[in-house]
Amino acid sequence: MKVWSPLLVFLSLGFILAPDVAAQEEDGDEVRPNTLVMRYFECGLGNTARAVELLNAEWRDVMDELEDEGMIQGYGILTHGWGDEWNVMDWFAVENTHGFHTAWSEAVSRMGVRDPDGNVFGEFVKLCPRHKDNIWGIVHPAEDDDEMEGDVDG
Repeated sequence: MKVWSPLLVFLSLGFILAPDVAAQEEDGDEVRPNTLVMRYFECGLGNTARAVELLNAEWRDVMDELEDEGMIQGYGILTHGWGDEWNVMDWFAVENTHGFHTAWSEAVSRMGVRDPDGNVFGEFVKLCPRHKDNIWGIVHPAEDDDEMEGDVDG
């Protein structure tokens, strides 16, 4: 099941991101996310609700601002109670890996202003002591042939 978990999450995000991409294309503002950043957290089972509450406390506001400013193309939080140990995840989509570095630096900077003493981060780390990060390349079908395009190699 561990092999399928990231794949199922990744495929599920296609349904989440598809409406945003379709709306952008209708407006003539064709920004396709080619990079998906996922952070996986191992939180104690009794800590999941509080961990999500902390992610929503300030981090979501920062990510919503970055999305409004066009630095990211989407943000979300995922949880599960069955499967593997990585039971809280958050993700954001960006145009490319350069966009990831820019958005990540800006998000961390803004969080530093909102939570200068690191209280939110500190509590979150106590609830979810282990994490891992993945930067996925989103491969889109090319419009003119059977080739694939996207930020496959970073």
